[in-house]
Amino acid sequence: MSIGQGTRLGPYEVQDFIGQGAMGVVYRAYHAQLERTGAIKVMQAITPDPDTVARFRHEAQSIAKLRHPNIVDVYDFGEFQGTPYMIVEYVPGGSLASVMEHGPLDRATALKYLRGIAAGLDYAHGHGIVHRDVKPANVLLTNEGTPVLADFGLAKLLQGSSLKSMTGVTTGTPAYMAPEQVTGHQVGPAADRYSLATIAYEMLTGVIPFDGEALMELLYAQVHRLPPTPSSRDAALGPDVDEVLMRGLAKDPAARWESATEFVDALAAALAAQPAKALGRTMVIAQPHSPAGSSTRPATAPATALLIDPETVEVAYPSPPPHAARPKRSHRGRLLLGVAAVLLLLLLVGVCAVVTQATTLEVSPSRTVPGGRVTVTATNVPANQVGEIQLLSTVQAYVFRADANGDVAQEIAIPSDIEPGIHHLRICWSGSCHKEVVLRVVSDVAPASPTPAVSPAVSSPSTSPTPSSSATPRGAPSIALVSVSAATRTAKGKTTVTFSNFYAGSAVIYVCQGASSTCKSAGTQAVAPGPSTTISFQTPDAIVALKQTYVVACGSPCMISNSKAAL
Repeated sequence: MSIGQGTRLGPYEVQDFIGQGAMGVVYRAYHAQLERTGAIKVMQAITPDPDTVARFRHEAQSIAKLRHPNIVDVYDFGEFQGTPYMIVEYVPGGSLASVMEHGPLDRATALKYLRGIAAGLDYAHGHGIVHRDVKPANVLLTNEGTPVLADFGLAKLLQGSSLKSMTGVTTGTPAYMAPEQVTGHQVGPAADRYSLATIAYEMLTGVIPFDGEALMELLYAQVHRLPPTPSSRDAALGPDVDEVLMRGLAKDPAARWESATEFVDALAAALAAQPAKALGRTMVIAQPHSPAGSSTRPATAPATALLIDPETVEVAYPSPPPHAARPKRSHRGRLLLGVAAVLLLLLLVGVCAVVTQATTLEVSPSRTVPGGRVTVTATNVPANQVGEIQLLSTVQAYVFRADANGDVAQEIAIPSDIEPGIHHLRICWSGSCHKEVVLRVVSDVAPASPTPAVSPAVSSPSTSPTPSSSATPRGAPSIALVSVSAATRTAKGKTTVTFSNFYAGSAVIYVCQGASSTCKSAGTQAVAPGPSTTISFQTPDAIVALKQTYVVACGSPCMISNSKAAL
């Protein structure tokens, strides 16, 4: 839909076209009586059915009540030819994305922007509003450089009536989406704080946490993988900054910072500590002036003067003697050189021995119940390393920091809704996982007699032992698109896919179209474990007919299907 110049929407007159994005098209408009310029967002992505329009009005009323210097003001809203629109404050200074595309920001500038964004988020969260799509492109800048959050809450409006069955909102930008958004779980303020931590990571390192990933791998990484520590991208950041940012990027929403401002304050403190540590290592070597008339004859060298200062060490360095007095190299010097080389070699051997020590990982007790607590211990982790302990089969991760000896001892709470069976815990840092152990979750804690080792595959109850699954190896999991139809005016669309060798029990489904891989969530779908399972689900309303379409399913692991033209 296009709106011609001069069209009146309430008291605003459309002036010209500004641009187009995921929400729809944007026009500049002018209110003559107030002499005020605004931006009109015509939200073509929202299905114009009566139920969705009613939801739009309800959400728009809530958003319009927000009044904060770091949140774009909403002036008015309504419908034009059945399509919802919103008139908001016009911010002329461009977006934060255009500033960040040139590389890392200096620390003072980064903290200035982050403090403004955090203040706006905390204010909105205090009024029960979650943004759901915090990213640099949605942060506008005034002419004075003040960050202003735009499109507040509009991601929720995009979920539409076709997504009512979902438990949460999965609309957002994948690079900045929290794990619970990817999996379709309930979304709250912690998701916005995860996005803010992602922006902070990008501001300081110049790249997003999962840089260079294709869409399928990126969605999987947001849920299951630990990003590289910021200091691995820029060594000047250090472990204190790592700890703050990695807590902000925790997979578990409850493990993140309790407010956006608390996160930025902790980051500012960690960054402030870095220059002081670097300055404390500075050494200035000064060569004193020789007094007039002093002898050129080599005399006893004066004692080296150490002028101790908390920040600087200054060393007075004597002038070298003339060539005539140059001492003859002795055998003793060669001997000392040889001893030093041997010591250096022994030191290197010792370091290599320490480095090659394998990381150990244990969990106690190794058997627990849903909602129970266990202690995870690890050794031979890099000293002061920040990382995550990941509980597989569910979306759970727990941030840890090793002590100076490289030891970890962390108590973790097992989710109360976890399925009984065999689960895996692993310890990860610097973008990779290093050790894994088995955790058995049972439905009760009654003592049981030891049982012989069995295959970790879950089997159905039986009076006789089940043969090990290793006798009949499974093929690689895959997914095939059987058919896909787009929604029409009279009927919902339907998508049918077949899973092969898939045993995770459920998968988060995305239906994608076009060369730019525009993907829309179809929610979390149950998939019966087995060698071949076919399921059908409702096609997201944004999928259109005749375009090439494929499906991404993320369970364990993520899979991508063949493509077909939507009917």
